[in-house]
Parts: sequence; structure tokens; C-alpha cells
Amino acid sequence: MMGYERDDGLYEVEGCLRDTKTTLFKKGDGSIVIPGQPIHQMWIRLVYDEQMFVHDVFAGTEFAPYGECSNAPVALQKLRGLSMRAGWSQEIRSRLGGALGCTHLTQMLQPMATTAFQTLSLVRLSKPAPLDPAGKPYKIDSCWTYSADRDVVKQRWPQFVRVE
Repeated sequence: MMGYERDDGLYEVEGCLRDTKTTLFKKGDGSIVIPGQPIHQMWIRLVYDEQMFVHDVFAGTEFAPYGECSNAPVALQKLRGLSMRAGWSQEIRSRLGGALGCTHLTQMLQPMATTAFQTLSLVRLSKPAPLDPAGKPYKIDSCWTYSADRDVVKQRWPQFVRVE
């Protein structure tokens, strides 16, 4: 997964999945894949803005065990107009889960959102931390490092340190 800032003010995140085996593999059409050659090779590129709004989706399947698999990337167009925010995983499941999409492409979308978010880190760091309705930064208690009883919070937001 890789994220990029574009010249037009938008961003891109790309994900690629490549699946190889160490032994011979018989594909659905009966053909044989030799060790080291891909059984699956697919990619997704999401174009998004600073609010994590998905403007465009590009995807492709270059190798797959069945010919029909190459048609699955078109289902990802259902992501256009969504935001990679709270509820993203649920939207992915409702729009692409089961027979509505390719399992492999669908599973790539959650870590792609994480990579997209991290790509915006310089943008986020240049602005004040977003606050919840009580005035506490949303970051606090969002992960291990930002726990209200750890050093990062003690240094950045001492007024929100949890005292036990």
C-alpha cells in the first residue's frame, strides 16, 4: 500500500495483492500455475481529498484462478462518493460483501483507508487536533500510544492525562 499527494490537491492510495504458491497449482479452468507465478494479482487505486471523500476508483485483476474474476473490479465503483471514516468497513460489507464483490479486493480496502489516513498526516499535523464535544482531542484513547495514561498524551495534552 502506498499513498501519494497529487498536483491537483487530491490524494491517491494504491493497494496491490499478489498471491503465489511454492508448489504447482491447478486453476479453475484446469491450467497449471507453476511455483512463483501469481495465482492472484490485483490492485486498487482510490482518489480522495483531505476529508477522505472518495472521488474516483480504479481497480484491476491481472491474474486470478477464474476468468470471471477479471470482471469483479467494476463493483468497486460503488465506493465513489463515500468517505473513509467511521462506518467505512460497514459500507464496504454492505456494498461489496459476499457475491456483490471480490473477497480479495474487498479485504484490501480497510488497510487502504488506514494508509490513506496516514498519507494525510502532514496535513493533519499542520492543523489543531480535532476535538470531541467535551473539548478533548479525538486522538486520545484511539490506540495504544495515544492512551490517556501514556507518555505521548502526557507530553502533548497533559490536561487530559488519566490519573488512576
